[in-house]
Amino acid sequence: MGAYDRLAATYDRQWGRSARTTAREVLAALPPVGIGTLLDVGCGTGTLLALARERFPDGRLIGAEPSAGMRGVAARTLTGRGVTLLACPAEALALPDASVDALTCLNVLHYLADPLATLREWRRVLRPSGILVLQDYVPNGLPGFARLAALNDRALVRVYTVPELAALLEAAGFREVTARPFRIDLFWRGGLARGLRP
Repeated sequence: MGAYDRLAATYDRQWGRSARTTAREVLAALPPVGIGTLLDVGCGTGTLLALARERFPDGRLIGAEPSAGMRGVAARTLTGRGVTLLACPAEALALPDASVDALTCLNVLHYLADPLATLREWRRVLRPSGILVLQDYVPNGLPGFARLAALNDRALVRVYTVPELAALLEAAGFREVTARPFRIDLFWRGGLARGLRP
């Protein structure tokens, strides 16, 4: 997490526009009415949680973020918004079983060594019929995209296609899985996968 600790102070300046675009896309995939408890895994500087507070003013919002630097920025961004921040990684959430109604995760999947085990961990904390909305960047059709992405981010493990995102959710036991691409900007493309916990 050292890289994100170092990036924390400038992250919103460098990636804020893309983060807001992806956060809005993810929030639009959630039910339009009250959400109960929403957990954002890898919440970074709190972009999605800030937007979620506007959309779900009565919801209980939780962010999980292992980087102390990113959590520090999120704490300042979210002051007075009633958001709980947890210092835990995506693979081991510090929450009880069946404790959240919705789980979101943006641009974390490509870092995970064992995405299937992590998705099962996310399923563990979701209540029955709870919703998962997963977003990650996907290949943009340019030859060598994965290689370029790896040069940009040394911690990258793998970039998944949209059908692969759906297949991962299904393999982890989610039902009613849907997945679709969307455009983040001129270079980056996003994939959004949604599923319900049985």
